[in-house]
Amino acid sequence: VEVLGGRRPLAQLARWLTPGVYDALQVRTDLTLRVRRGRPTTRAPQVRRVRTCAVDPHTLEASAVVDDGAVVRAVAVRLESHRGAWRATVLEVG
Repeated sequence: VEVLGGRRPLAQLARWLTPGVYDALQVRTDLTLRVRRGRPTTRAPQVRRVRTCAVDPHTLEASAVVDDGAVVRAVAVRLESHRGAWRATVLEVG
């Protein structure tokens, strides 16, 4: 949500995203910032609620409700273990 709001560079998240998720988030960020004319959000996002579900020992799915001051968004992510670290393999931001 910080990336979509222009408050954080996408490159900072590269190690935690699969290439497909990174590319999709880049496209979404470009479109969002174009609509906002490059203006970042006015305040830091606040997480209102998080729910998690362990699918198996190497897979976790989570959902969150995030308020960035302009929009309240639903976020869903699937995390999978990769070389001892968690990586987002699916990311949906409403």
